[in-house]
Amino acid sequence: MKQVGIIGGGAMGSGIAQIAATAGCKVILYDTKPEALELSKEKLTKIMVRLVEKEKLNLTEANAIKSNLTYTRTKNFKIMFF
Repeated sequence: MKQVGIIGGGAMGSGIAQIAATAGCKVILYDTKPEALELSKEKLTKIMVRLVEKEKLNLTEANAIKSNLTYTRTKNFKIMFF
């Protein structure tokens, strides 16, 4: 399983995190601002609810995507560049 680290929980970082999590990657979304992480989490939840309502995903798939995401304010991960 691939792992992705994203620095910044704003609009762009959240969108990238959603796409990577949907692709099956384990994602760590890092931001120093707790409000940015909370907003990112809320947006993702709303998107998943909407996709389930539109029958684009089932509840199991939506929960799997959400479980691929970890939100953190601490640097408890290793950054690697390729």
